[in-house]
Amino acid sequence: MKAPEPDCELCPIQNFKDQEVSEVGEAAIALTPLHPSCQQVSACLSDLLTVPQGKPAATPYPQANVTLYQNGRNQPFASCLVIWQACHLMTHRPYHSWQPAGDYLVHTYQSRSGTLTYRLPRAAVELGNWDIRVVLIHLLFAACVAQKSRPWEEEIIINDRIIAEFLGLHQRRDMNRIKKLLLIEALVRQAGELEVAIDWQQKGKIKGVHLPLHPLWVASPTYHVSRTDDGTYYLSGLSLRVLAGAWATYFLNPEGARHKTAYYQYGWLPMSLPPKIMYLWQRHEGAVVMLLHFLFRLRVGQDRTTKVLALLKLIYGEESLNVAWYQAEARRKIITTFEADLEQLFYYGLKPLFDPTTYPKEIQPWWVTSQDLPDDPEAALNFWIETNRNLPKTVNSKRKWSQLLNASLTIEHFPEDWRTDVPIPPKKTARSANSPSVVTGTMVKQARLAQRMSQRQLSLLLHKSQSWIRDIERGRYPIKAQDVQLLASVLPDLMPNATDQQ
Repeated sequence: MKAPEPDCELCPIQNFKDQEVSEVGEAAIALTPLHPSCQQVSACLSDLLTVPQGKPAATPYPQANVTLYQNGRNQPFASCLVIWQACHLMTHRPYHSWQPAGDYLVHTYQSRSGTLTYRLPRAAVELGNWDIRVVLIHLLFAACVAQKSRPWEEEIIINDRIIAEFLGLHQRRDMNRIKKLLLIEALVRQAGELEVAIDWQQKGKIKGVHLPLHPLWVASPTYHVSRTDDGTYYLSGLSLRVLAGAWATYFLNPEGARHKTAYYQYGWLPMSLPPKIMYLWQRHEGAVVMLLHFLFRLRVGQDRTTKVLALLKLIYGEESLNVAWYQAEARRKIITTFEADLEQLFYYGLKPLFDPTTYPKEIQPWWVTSQDLPDDPEAALNFWIETNRNLPKTVNSKRKWSQLLNASLTIEHFPEDWRTDVPIPPKKTARSANSPSVVTGTMVKQARLAQRMSQRQLSLLLHKSQSWIRDIERGRYPIKAQDVQLLASVLPDLMPNATDQQ
């Protein structure tokens, strides 16, 4: 381990390690490092990382002054370009260009409105020491500071329990509390290492922004240490005091926005997104990049069309796409990975609608076709035989590649917690044709099987899609009264049930 710096002699953590056990009281001890971004904190606490037997003692945390997901669905968060580009940068795309600047590496983002310059310690970039999950810490802090009117002055107080719940770590049974705390400590420290300089042009009455390098977040950690009955010590908790960087005075300033002297840019952070990113980050990094892209760029109720080329550049970079044009293996890898990542978004609830003109069925992912798979075994076999006959011979052909680069898709459906409008329960009125019926999907399935009819056959008779029949039978949404009448017209066994509900 690196030899302690001279300041370490003054650091409370270093001093605590040197104390005798008898000199320390029974209560939990709060240790604040001399330098919040010190790289050696984990090493200095290594002697305290004993896993306690049984239930650990309660940790006296400071009272948190923010709450998350009060509506049980989503949370406002700072969604300005400063945070957006920071999150994308932390996904560690291989095409990001970092320029050396002494002990640091610098990345510059240029737009029509100005320039954002990000800086990280050289070791963090070159050695790959950062974790893609640090993106979630940026999103957490962005959600917390959005609850303050002056977040560059008003401290945010949170603790590891809030962070663990936000990340979904509280449900992990394969990690003990010490490992969770070390992961949280590492992610928070890495988030605090990112600095940004802003050079933004004037827009209307809002003057230009010219800020030197400054951390996005100023986080002061406090490590809570407790003692077990046998006299050993362990890291029992972590609390944070967080301030937004100077960027917030210009981009998260509600008072300045009212006077048209600053911006107040915010979006909505879905409750289901952070755990989903934690689930996907190892095997489907491309899906994480697309989720972040849709989170910042797309809005429910607005134009949700995006070009496939833009998504591919976002995930793989333009240079990789140029290589793929000439190398079949590179094409195959990009296409299969992109389609697998897109599938993860589909099952999460971000369902794409493929433009039939630019994104025809011939080049759509295989899992799109599998949505129409019949339940009947014989019909399913015939379905796959017919589908395989129509599939293109190669997944990496230049023709498919060129079509894909010109294709576009639209996000047709969002998960429920992506919506910002909370529906008001309708008042109970007389049943109309559009009112849901109490006829269930199980009843429909039983009536269909009684007629020895497959889902595909029923869909053809009703002039409906097979996926509609499947969703009805699985109970994904209530059946409307008018649909009951339609179903009963070809399913006689359903008629008595339907009649009873009229």
